[in-house]
Amino acid sequence: MGDVYTLITGGSMGIGKALARECARRGMNLLLVALPTPELEQTASEIRDEFAVRVDTLGINLTEPPSPGSVHQWCEKNNYTVDILMNNAGIAGSAIFEESSIEYSDERILLNIRALVILSRLFIPMLKQQKRAYILNTGSFSAYQPLAYKSVYAASKSFVHLFSLALNEELRDTSISVTVVNPNGVKTNATAHDRINTHGKLVQKTLVLDADKIAQIAVDGMLKGKKIIIPGFWNRFVLQISRLLPASYKIKKTAKIFRKELLKLD
Repeated sequence: MGDVYTLITGGSMGIGKALARECARRGMNLLLVALPTPELEQTASEIRDEFAVRVDTLGINLTEPPSPGSVHQWCEKNNYTVDILMNNAGIAGSAIFEESSIEYSDERILLNIRALVILSRLFIPMLKQQKRAYILNTGSFSAYQPLAYKSVYAASKSFVHLFSLALNEELRDTSISVTVVNPNGVKTNATAHDRINTHGKLVQKTLVLDADKIAQIAVDGMLKGKKIIIPGFWNRFVLQISRLLPASYKIKKTAKIFRKELLKLD
């Protein structure tokens, strides 16, 4: 694809790494932005060796306020033309809100919301110059209702969901389409693996997908211009059924589930 790039935040592991591999498989050059850890260059090296694409990296902490601007400046300085922006970086977690630290909440707001919004704003002018361009935001199944013990995380993903739909409408008459992908449980790391294991084997077999499958579904849907993607038939089924249930019941039921998760992980 010449000097055109797909920029992926959180691209060193988990869904971000899977998105990077899926895009590389389709011949896309990559800009991987993630924390400056060994995994970032390791992922880039693996993709360079396996696929005939260019992969450049930027190690940066997107929770630091200047960082989104630094990412944009890095692209301008190196004459990178971005036609796909994947705002994937995010952080989950469970906590009793009043017992959690200020830093715990602040980190989720800064990464899950602020970085995504600022990066979108900064890159839209460049994206509009392309014949066809895309923004893919990684949301969560948690976006669809309040979740006790995941209050900040679920609310942040609800923001991502609603922001994506609103932004897509604003950009309707441009070359850019905006997609939000809302996966359910994903075993992206040891912590996520332990958390999902607390919910039983039935949940794991029916609702949990691996990151590679989610990435394939997400990129396919993005390129088709879908506004919302919920990977997995059973996840879509559960969402439809849940809409028939009273909100108060759902809040109490999920609170018991995630309270149990907290107790098991303590």
